[in-house]
Amino acid sequence: MNLEYKDINEQIEIIKSSNIIIKNEKEAKEILLRENYYNLITGYRNIFIDIKNSKKDGIETCTTDTYFEEIYAVYKFDRELRNIMLNYISIIEINIKSYIANTFSKKYGVYNYLNEENFNINDKTRPIYRDLMQKLDDNLNRNIDNYKDIKECKELYNTIPLWMFTTLITFGNIIKFYSLMKIEDKKEVSNLCQINYKDLLTFLKMLNTVRNIAAHSNMLFNLNLSISYPIHKKSFYHDDLGIAKNGEHYESGENDILSIIIILKRLLKKSDYNNFLNKFNLAVHNVKEELDEESFNNFMHIMGVPEHLK
Repeated sequence: MNLEYKDINEQIEIIKSSNIIIKNEKEAKEILLRENYYNLITGYRNIFIDIKNSKKDGIETCTTDTYFEEIYAVYKFDRELRNIMLNYISIIEINIKSYIANTFSKKYGVYNYLNEENFNINDKTRPIYRDLMQKLDDNLNRNIDNYKDIKECKELYNTIPLWMFTTLITFGNIIKFYSLMKIEDKKEVSNLCQINYKDLLTFLKMLNTVRNIAAHSNMLFNLNLSISYPIHKKSFYHDDLGIAKNGEHYESGENDILSIIIILKRLLKKSDYNNFLNKFNLAVHNVKEELDEESFNNFMHIMGVPEHLK
């Protein structure tokens, strides 16, 4: 593939050649300069692609009456979605770190979180454990100067308690920490969430992936995770929402945005979840105002939200 630099004027012409109408070229040029053609057009025009006619010549074109401003509306929604998800996943991250620190410290003491005997270690998990401990040690040494109270504690006691240490641990590493804990300890943590300990691990891994996507400003609304919401014969939440099943799986709500909304429902306290849902619904309302009915339906379908839930 031979890719060449295209200036803003050339980018505008490429957009027009894809059957996209631009209402205000001056404003479109300013948006392209700020947001990047690849970030904006390449991904977010997909819900407007005319699949039938695009296949004829191999060139993707949008449906008739697709506007640049509509693509930008989806782009803005996705940016808002990333901000919302980061905010509420961070609440869950803080909660989980607190649950783990309290559970572990109560049983083993506040300084014994690096002791191999306090984890479920075998030939399979030992390399994971050692890699995690090395990362935790590196993380502490790299960041300790940024936290005066933590540094003073380390200098005084040559270590820091787990509840203090968790402030330096990434979400991904605290999930690994949880996965290495003994089963009875994992159950104590998961009981605080009123969730099966295996399901909790899956939920946290899914949320961490979403968090990383959002933190790196990658496209989120069309989420399609490789790891899925655990379904045990049936799911009360999916059934209560009236989501249809296709064999053993639900048609949506397993590895898309809807699945993350269900996980947030299960892990956030009620007031936090209601705040999340209000912000999410407002963002959906705003993008609906700027899309035609067909494009909006396609947009919601991509997020995994069935017709009757809109």
